[in-house]
Amino acid sequence: AVPIARLRGRVFGIVGLGRIGTAAACRAKTLGMDVVFYDPYKPDGYDRALGIRRAETLTELLSQVHILSIHCPATDETRGMIDARAVAAMPKGAYLVNTARGAIVDPAAVLAAIESGHLAGSGLDVLPQEPPADDDPLIVAWRNPDHPAHDRLIINPHAAFYCVEGLEDIRRKTAEAARRAILGEPLRNVVN
Repeated sequence: AVPIARLRGRVFGIVGLGRIGTAAACRAKTLGMDVVFYDPYKPDGYDRALGIRRAETLTELLSQVHILSIHCPATDETRGMIDARAVAAMPKGAYLVNTARGAIVDPAAVLAAIESGHLAGSGLDVLPQEPPADDDPLIVAWRNPDHPAHDRLIINPHAAFYCVEGLEDIRRKTAEAARRAILGEPLRNVVN
């Protein structure tokens, strides 16, 4: 078996330190990782409260990560943010994980970096097109046992909620939102 790298002391980089990014930061810290985040919308001091470090720019973050974990929304500002140039800015042998939105990461850049050996691997819970087409180059490479992506790429269907408890949560939260609306109480998590 090929030895794996120890996580303790490695840099776990986070793009987007909202609820999910913060949860990822706490888990990485528990594993002894050095957590660094980039989120221009987080107020000063948030890093100190969590015992993590802030990168002032995306480039600063990318240059030091062993694992890059993406947790930001897809906006005009973030679409295509992790492109070939961003991946090239990561150290050779790094890993890229995207559980946020498919539009943030260029899958062609990920595939090229895996083929060249620049990325050690990638975990993608989301893709720009869902479900992906059968002839999508990323899917074709992943299915090919002779391609480096076959062993170094994990693709999931962005369905972590799909369990008994998750479905119960959806029903409970929907009923609670309807109750609040009927009673004229303030609604939680209003988007627009």
